[in-house]
Amino acid sequence: MTLHKLFSQPSAFGADDFVGRVRSGAQVQGRPVALSDWRITTGDPEVAEAISSLYGGSPSEWETTTEEKLEVMTTVSALPVLLTGIQSEFVLWGRNNKPIRRCDGTTQKDDKKSACVCPLKVSDHKEEARAGSACSPSVRAMFRMADLPDLGLWRFNSQSWQLAASINEAEDALAEAGGEATGILRLQPVEYETAKGRLVSYTKPVIEITAAAAVA
Repeated sequence: MTLHKLFSQPSAFGADDFVGRVRSGAQVQGRPVALSDWRITTGDPEVAEAISSLYGGSPSEWETTTEEKLEVMTTVSALPVLLTGIQSEFVLWGRNNKPIRRCDGTTQKDDKKSACVCPLKVSDHKEEARAGSACSPSVRAMFRMADLPDLGLWRFNSQSWQLAASINEAEDALAEAGGEATGILRLQPVEYETAKGRLVSYTKPVIEITAAAAVA
């Protein structure tokens, strides 16, 4: 079970601090769909053009309530990045995407440091999270595109349990690198056959730390 340590509270980054977002999924006919290549959204046409020129795809408008009204469906599953932060926690979300409670799997992030009420067993925790009664993973990464660092700061958010299972290692590696490091954001294909012979395939997000960032 990961995330059994108290993480610092998320930095107070506002929307204006980011040029856009890297996404691993999309809505197709009202349903969430996991992608095999990265989807990038931004509100800046010049940024969208720069992204599409390097990573494929074409900028197009999509329906959103945010300022990131342009999306680029890239043709790449791996993005070289300059990571500046990784934050992770478990969150129980309420109405209007507001957090009801936060925890690290054992301790809640409240003033009293109350004991976590989420199930200790991972399978039970996942089941109750799907039912909306337990916290889900929330992993947040901040970075610049290694190939286009001058575009600005990007973010990636994920509720993937697979990513949560390995995020402590990435956070520790980033800390050891001094808080800034080169890395790869990857959408990794997973395929296996169940005991009943059913083939299951999907992609999972992976954050790899490759080296400490070079000092200017």
